[in-house]
Amino acid sequence: MREIKAWFSGEQALDEMRSDDRLKCWELEVANTLQHGASILNIGCGTGREAFALHKIGFRVTGIDISEPAIEAARKFVTAQQLDIDFLLTDGESLPFRDGAFDVVIVWAQTFGLFHGKPAQQQLLAQCRRVLKPGGLLSFSAHDYEYQQAHCAAFLKDRRFYPFADSDVFYESFTMDEMRGTAQQAGFQVLFCRRGNVYTEGDGTVLHCLCAS
Repeated sequence: MREIKAWFSGEQALDEMRSDDRLKCWELEVANTLQHGASILNIGCGTGREAFALHKIGFRVTGIDISEPAIEAARKFVTAQQLDIDFLLTDGESLPFRDGAFDVVIVWAQTFGLFHGKPAQQQLLAQCRRVLKPGGLLSFSAHDYEYQQAHCAAFLKDRRFYPFADSDVFYESFTMDEMRGTAQQAGFQVLFCRRGNVYTEGDGTVLHCLCAS
C-alpha cells in the first residue's frame, strides 16, 4: 500500500485523475439505479471526478483517498465552487464513519484491484458493509481479466495488470465469477455483475457489481 500511496500522490497520477469530469457509461448506468438524493461514500475518489459528477445529478457525496495531493485538489475545487462535498484523507481498511452511515458505497476507478490479495479485499468489503445502512448498496469495479488477456497481454503478469510505465504499481484483475464470489463471501447479495463500457466501445470493458447489504 505504501508504493500505491506514493505513486498516486505523484504528478502523473494527478494528471490522469483530472482527465475528465463525466461519469463513464457503466457508472451512469449504476447511478440511474440509485435513489435520488442518496448519501454516497466514494472510496478512492482521487481528485473527485465521480464525486463531483454524482453531486451534480443530486446525490450527497463523501469522498476518501490515500493521496494527500489528490484530496487537496478536490478540496480546492469544492471551495472555489462552493459545493457541499466532504473529502477526507484516509484509506478503506478502517473507515472513520459510524455503522450504517451511508445509503451507497462506491469503489470505482478499479480501486478495488489496488487491495491486493483476498484478506485485504475482504477487509475492505467488511468495512463497506459496516458503514452501509440495512439494505444499502455497494457498487465496485475491477479490471476485466478476459479483456486484458485478449487486448493488453503485454501489461499482464498472472492476474497483475501493470498500466504505468516505470512503476511496480499494479491492479489485480478478475473474472466475473470471481467478482460475484468475492462479494458473496463478504455477505453481500449480488444484484448484478456485468461488463460495462468506459466512454466508447474502443476504450475497453470494466467489470462491475451492484450488491445489497
